[in-house]
Amino acid sequence: MQVSPPGATAAVPPAAPAAPAAPTAPVAPADAPALLCLPYAGGAAQAFTGLRTALSAAARTELLELPGHGRRMAEPVRDDFGEVLNDLVRSSAPHTTGHYVLLGYSMGAAFAYELARHWSALGRPPSGVVLVGRNGPTARQTFPDIHRLAAPAFLDAVRRLGGTPPQLFERPELIELFAPVLRADFTLSETYEALPGPPLGCPLWVCAGTDDPMVDDAGLRDWENHASGDVCIEWLPGGHFLLDDAAFHAYVGGVLRALPRPRARC
Repeated sequence: MQVSPPGATAAVPPAAPAAPAAPTAPVAPADAPALLCLPYAGGAAQAFTGLRTALSAAARTELLELPGHGRRMAEPVRDDFGEVLNDLVRSSAPHTTGHYVLLGYSMGAAFAYELARHWSALGRPPSGVVLVGRNGPTARQTFPDIHRLAAPAFLDAVRRLGGTPPQLFERPELIELFAPVLRADFTLSETYEALPGPPLGCPLWVCAGTDDPMVDDAGLRDWENHASGDVCIEWLPGGHFLLDDAAFHAYVGGVLRALPRPRARC
């Protein structure tokens, strides 16, 4: 071992360079729209985390959670469309007083459409609605209903759709926890019929993956029968689950840039 002579100052090793600071996500300006996101069957609000990060400079993204899902897992799950819609009316209310957009994914598209009609009837319409991975309410069905299937067949159908972590199907305790949530959500999605009332007047942006087995061109165009305003339909590369795809993030960003300027409300 080397020892320093008396009176000498021991050498001090140079300090390690400081780790670079993590990049800070840009913050949307105060006049940016609120983007209210509604998830697919079995999905929790956190599924939109990647989209929120990608659009942090363009929108104030609000993730709406359904009863019995995600951070509301302790609450009873519900399979009545009207009850869930009323719950979403309450949770969305604080975000509908200004410039906002609704985005619904698959099952969430049905709720986004009906929420938009609800708030439009009260004089608080969204600037636009984005409907992803779902045919219109009166379209011919392209995928067989699964919510009434017995447990093994139901879970197998969910597995084949993709988007569900494979480990869920390998652990009985997870199946016991999530199977009722999945069945309730597919009941909501597959039994939905458009509620009485006029068509939606704000612009609709409708998109789906080119390999999505749950939609077809005629089904997407059926949304035109439920809107009195513009309907823009676009196909993106991929299947039913596009949420984390860069092309989908870019598509939603383009929608936000194309929004009509909000008009002052009385």
